[in-house]
Amino acid sequence: MKKMLAPAFAFFCTVFSFSSFALEQNQITYYKKPSIEIIINALGIENYDALKHKLERTKIKQLLQSTVAMNPDLIQKVITTLKCAQKSELEHKPTLTVIDFSLPANQKRLWVFDLKEKRLLFHTHVSHGIKSGALLSEYFSNVHNSKTSSIGVFKTGNAYYGRYGLALKLDGLERTFNDHAFGRAIVMHGGWYVNEEFINKYGRPGRSWGCPAIPMDKKKSIINTIKDQGLFVAYYPSENWYIESNYLNCEKICLKPQATILQTRLTKPEENRDAILFIEKNNNNSREQDEPIIAMPAESYQRIFSTRAPLKRMLRRQIQNQEYIALNHDEFDRIVSSNPEHMQEVFFIIQQVKQKRGYWATEMKKIDLGPIDNVIASPSAQESNSKGFIVHFKHRSPIHLKSTDQFIRWLGL
Repeated sequence: MKKMLAPAFAFFCTVFSFSSFALEQNQITYYKKPSIEIIINALGIENYDALKHKLERTKIKQLLQSTVAMNPDLIQKVITTLKCAQKSELEHKPTLTVIDFSLPANQKRLWVFDLKEKRLLFHTHVSHGIKSGALLSEYFSNVHNSKTSSIGVFKTGNAYYGRYGLALKLDGLERTFNDHAFGRAIVMHGGWYVNEEFINKYGRPGRSWGCPAIPMDKKKSIINTIKDQGLFVAYYPSENWYIESNYLNCEKICLKPQATILQTRLTKPEENRDAILFIEKNNNNSREQDEPIIAMPAESYQRIFSTRAPLKRMLRRQIQNQEYIALNHDEFDRIVSSNPEHMQEVFFIIQQVKQKRGYWATEMKKIDLGPIDNVIASPSAQESNSKGFIVHFKHRSPIHLKSTDQFIRWLGL
């Protein structure tokens, strides 16, 4: 290349020198050094665009390599994605969002880059789907109602105001991996359960139903930066994705995985829900939507039981900016038997469905049943092998508490 450029450069310099002789003796004219683009075009060198894009990717790779916590395999996949996106003429704005689902959820694993200025804009936490795992992301799916995250290449859509406030639509570009994202309503939105204070308090963020939820204080700035056709890559070392993705194999080269592989297609994990107590109003041994549960503030729970609050039993909605934990039989029995003074910190809670911004949204409401007189174990518990209690009130009829491990939409983070 240098040998080809040298004659061209000499040619330009010679032309510029001869032209200066025609000027008056006292007139001095300054000429700009010809750019590499002018020289290459003058010589008719082909594939200039390919060379330019390669140089651009090299700069981006250097940016990624200088970024904290980005592993080499992730960087390789992102650079390959950029190359394949360019080859397939995928138009996108110069922002790149990357999620590394191979990192535990309590680590910052989302990055946003400005590809034009070659700089990191954001580095923060991001949640995964409730059925993708707890601390670690282990299951991924493209299936409706799977409540899991999806991996692969996306483009960002428009921002809008929904049930979560400001949110961002995502368009999955990879068949079998994420092309149902729009239909599944997989969007980026804020979540109070992804805030750093929450993670420090409980050990990990809460989980969404498949959406990449981000901290509330960064929601507006991140969404407004990456919206409208930004490139978005959700990475995980999956053998299926490595081999089948069009954005990793645009040159028909199967890239062999360099890490421990888990299957991308979901083998639905067994649900292991903790049983919680609810008020049995309908006498059908099954919890209905109108039957309250019992819960206490998470801070009270941690103080009374001297253990970290179980997020699997945390309500998915705060009450007056406070987290609540649904109680199980043994915990309630311990309070009744050994710490009755803490009964004032136990509440009956029911869901309320309200319309917000044209969407139906769930809120939590405390139910005041009046002062409690005493609590006894249900006499039918021994016979039916169903643990429960009878709660007697001073000014109303008693209620029956029973255990259930049924799925409750608004329970569990």
